[in-house]
Amino acid sequence: MSKSFFDIRGRDALYAIPPDTDPVAWDDYISDQHSAEQFNNIPSAPLQIDFELNGSCNMACPFCIHGSGEGRVHAELDFETYARLIDEAAKIGTKSIKLNYINEPLLRRDLEKAISYAKAQGILNVYFVTNGSLLFPARRQSLLASGVTKIFVSIDAATSETYNKQRRNGAFQTIVANVKALVEERNALGQKFPVVRVSFLKNQLNIDEADDFYEYWKDIVDVVTFQTMNEVPGRQTGLTLENDKEPLPCSFPNKQLVVDSEGDILPCCKLYGKSLALGNINSMSLEEAWSSDKMVALREAHSSGTWQHNAVCRRCLLNQ
Repeated sequence: MSKSFFDIRGRDALYAIPPDTDPVAWDDYISDQHSAEQFNNIPSAPLQIDFELNGSCNMACPFCIHGSGEGRVHAELDFETYARLIDEAAKIGTKSIKLNYINEPLLRRDLEKAISYAKAQGILNVYFVTNGSLLFPARRQSLLASGVTKIFVSIDAATSETYNKQRRNGAFQTIVANVKALVEERNALGQKFPVVRVSFLKNQLNIDEADDFYEYWKDIVDVVTFQTMNEVPGRQTGLTLENDKEPLPCSFPNKQLVVDSEGDILPCCKLYGKSLALGNINSMSLEEAWSSDKMVALREAHSSGTWQHNAVCRRCLLNQ
């Protein structure tokens, strides 16, 4: 069994077949994903790759690297490099991509071009996570026409007061309106895609609003997700929640890779992933990364239950 990082309500919407997609190919992808998550089978290539096209964000939240005071290199993957990686990913059999890591993807003006390119190369599932602040009318229109299959918006609060304690920008009402407009405009077009999800990162600042958050959004968006905050690497924010449950092994290394904005290939999409870098795209292919000794050892550690010997995984799963 894999560690569950998410409480997902409306999960079936995430498995719906996108338009113009071969149902058999989609079902195979979903089946392979479930199998990898249950440690039943390791695919010959990553089922998903996360691409961080830019390393920047327009917010500085205390539960994220961008708000930690440590700073971050604002590197970018140029489109030509991204296209080369998508070509390789499609060739080796990757079926899904997420167009962000620890960044705000809508800062990239060519995001829609990146979405369309991946879809044209046969990637079945193309999605991203955003803070929603840049989902203005023109951007919503271009995204609805891009072929993106899912848009996930991190909101993490049910009131402006709590939102401002975390995001510190007074944009709560704007973001709520942006998400509602995105769903309304999608529906007006007679589309069911992109699937729209909102998420709530549980921490000491917002935990009392979790139920209100669900009640507000459950009949507006397709999916509502609750996640538990991980401590920011190298910091003690005092925001994490106590959890006395024994963590289960992590299945992320069984199914995905991450390419960050500096070109480092990571086995993990959590904040700690950078500490586990497998190599860099300038000297390592995606295929080589997937079958590298580091990646194989990481999978074996989680499948055998010896993951606590890995200091990075231990800090992440035990939330230290």
